[in-house]
Amino acid sequence: MPIKIPNNLPATNILEGENIFVMDADRAYKQDIRPLKILILNLMPIKSVTETQLLRVLGNTPLQVEVDFIYTETYIPTHTSRHIQRR
Repeated sequence: MPIKIPNNLPATNILEGENIFVMDADRAYKQDIRPLKILILNLMPIKSVTETQLLRVLGNTPLQVEVDFIYTETYIPTHTSRHIQRR
C-alpha cells in the first residue's frame, strides 16, 4: 500500500528507487481512502536518513499510511537540510 508523505520530502526518490509506493499529499487528496495517520517526532541528528528508514518499514505494511513529521518550536536542529525546518 502507498505511504502518503509530505510534498518534496528527500526520502521520496530513495523509496521510489526501492519500489516502495509513495504518494505525495497532492495526489492523496484526490483519492477517497482513509489512511492510518502517524505523526513522527524525529530527533535524530541526520534526519533524512532516519526518515527514509522509518518510511521504508511503514511501506512494507498492507495499510495505507499517512505520515507527517512534527518539530518542536524551541529545538533548533544543526544537521538538517531546509526541508526539515519548521514551516
